[in-house]
Amino acid sequence: MPQCRITVEYDGAGYHGWQVQENARSVQAELERALNQLTGEQVRVRGASRTDAGVHARGQTAAFPMLTSIPLGSIPAALNSRLPDDIAVVAARLEDAAFNPRRGCVRKQYSYSITVGQVRPALADGRSWHVKRRLDIEAMREAAAKFAGDHDFTSFANREQAGGDNIRTIERSELSLLEPDPAGRPRCVYYVEGRSFLYNMVRSIVGTLVGVGSGRFSVRDIEGMFAKRDRAAAGQSAPPWGLCLEWVLYPGDARPPDRGGLF
Repeated sequence: MPQCRITVEYDGAGYHGWQVQENARSVQAELERALNQLTGEQVRVRGASRTDAGVHARGQTAAFPMLTSIPLGSIPAALNSRLPDDIAVVAARLEDAAFNPRRGCVRKQYSYSITVGQVRPALADGRSWHVKRRLDIEAMREAAAKFAGDHDFTSFANREQAGGDNIRTIERSELSLLEPDPAGRPRCVYYVEGRSFLYNMVRSIVGTLVGVGSGRFSVRDIEGMFAKRDRAAAGQSAPPWGLCLEWVLYPGDARPPDRGGLF
């Protein structure tokens, strides 16, 4: 049966992550509930990334069997009328029966937003990690570049993969400094791109970069963290609310431009 591929954006603050769980709200469950109302069928929705509790998305990709006769172009509106306000389907397209949103992707981008300053940013609450102490942005940029390439990321994952294969290829790891916000607080966004990531890997990298920026670690320490293959060797995990799944690419897709974080 053909698959309907949808692009979904959501505010993760009110959800216990993407994946269906007992006794907890999830984005996947809300989409399946909306599809049940629309089609009268119990439809399983598969996602490209199992984002954690509190993590946001602007470009999550999901797919489900095309069980409805509703025109493809009308599916976003039909689903959105049945979804809560913090989830929106922004696009739909038809794929063949073999399409798998997780295994078929060739590249994903996550962004992580950081605000720096003594005063808490009320309008960015739940959208960025507020770091009070001053950060050495140049050192963080240099450290970010160390994560690009093929590495064993055991020290940056809270849970090892089955079989112990924790080698991942990072195609881009870059920290960008933005213009200060209207209150003069510095803002930066970390961009990371690759085909797949370990559990909590991006948040662990960001926590380590902030550790470099605050002087807890040096740029030279990064290589040692890889070598130790021990989660305790790296920095803390950054909180989930600054993290956003920006996009997921498949063969033939055009790469979107950077969107500047969640500020």
